[in-house]
Amino acid sequence: MSLASSELIAYYLSGKPLVCELEVNPYLCEFWPQAELNQYNLEYEVPQYAPGFFGFATSGGGEMFAISPTGSIVCLPFIGMEPSVALPIAPSWSVFEGMLQNAL
Repeated sequence: MSLASSELIAYYLSGKPLVCELEVNPYLCEFWPQAELNQYNLEYEVPQYAPGFFGFATSGGGEMFAISPTGSIVCLPFIGMEPSVALPIAPSWSVFEGMLQNAL
């Protein structure tokens, strides 16, 4: 388990908001249920189309937030998902968590 994955699990366990706004595009982050993270990744075929990435949330607009193999946080489209189109959001989980605001 990567550091970012450990930090993601710690975020869930902390009871912090699971639907938040962001100051950057895509502006909304809706975390998937913790117990269903692996299932969602399999259903969206993340291992097949974006090996090494781990999805954990949706933007609500056709994009998935994911932890990249380097531990950075990126946004990937559900359709046309591949590492080369990953939109960088934050260089680390801690930076990403600091971007979350205005719990909905």
